[in-house]
Amino acid sequence: MEIITLIENEVAEGNVGLKAEAGLSLFIKSNGLNILFDTGSSGAFADNALKLGVDLSSVDFVVISHAHFDHTGGLARFFAVNKTAKVYIRQQATGRYYYKLAFLKKEIGVDQKLLKEYADRFVFVQDDVQINEDIKIVTHFSTKHKLPSDSKHLVTKKENKLVPDDFAHEQMLVINEGDNVYCFTGCSHHGILNMVESVQLNEDNRLNVIGGFHMYNPITKGLSEKKEDVFETAGLFAENKQLDQIVTGHCTGKGAYRLLKGVLGDKLAGLHTGSRISI
Repeated sequence: MEIITLIENEVAEGNVGLKAEAGLSLFIKSNGLNILFDTGSSGAFADNALKLGVDLSSVDFVVISHAHFDHTGGLARFFAVNKTAKVYIRQQATGRYYYKLAFLKKEIGVDQKLLKEYADRFVFVQDDVQINEDIKIVTHFSTKHKLPSDSKHLVTKKENKLVPDDFAHEQMLVINEGDNVYCFTGCSHHGILNMVESVQLNEDNRLNVIGGFHMYNPITKGLSEKKEDVFETAGLFAENKQLDQIVTGHCTGKGAYRLLKGVLGDKLAGLHTGSRISI
């Protein structure tokens, strides 16, 4: 398993000339396949791919973690360079999604024009999907643990009214390779503990988790979660004997990363633009 971070909020040390943005895009090489997981906020991920020696035309398929623009904003650029790969996205991603804070309302969903223009490229996922014997998409998650608290600002339009987002547009990519299971999540709006638990219930192999945990407040630039909740997550991760490696970034945030790292040590690593990880 090789993971190349095409874009993330910060550039990895030594990767001069690469662009960073508030978004996430990962190029995954596994089981003889090239997989793109999310496309960042813009086409910048594709510029970085060129500099990193990643040929986006070789991508076999794309998985979109959820409908927000910081994961879907580069789709138009991807379609321009890859003419065949299917894009797995939840059926609910066709909805309208917003970030709402006081009188501010910003639309943050998928570009609706792309959904129509490239309708033949999208595979709209309505339930768990087994792509092949080693790769699946998981859509159902446990509700045992807390959801990220910043979710209260995320809403969707239903019957011409704004209502709390239930994140039915979110999914997780799960890859089996050898004795390991790799769980890829974009922002973990269902709660990273719930999402990991949902996969673990059906797997006996070692678990590895890669993605964002939604612990960052983009307004204050600090923690969106209480410190004790971050420590609780870290503690449960540390106690989980099946969990091998955790790689996180994007919406996890620096503050939460430091708290997690203090508990998890070498079990935790960071995602940054340009990083190449073999796990």
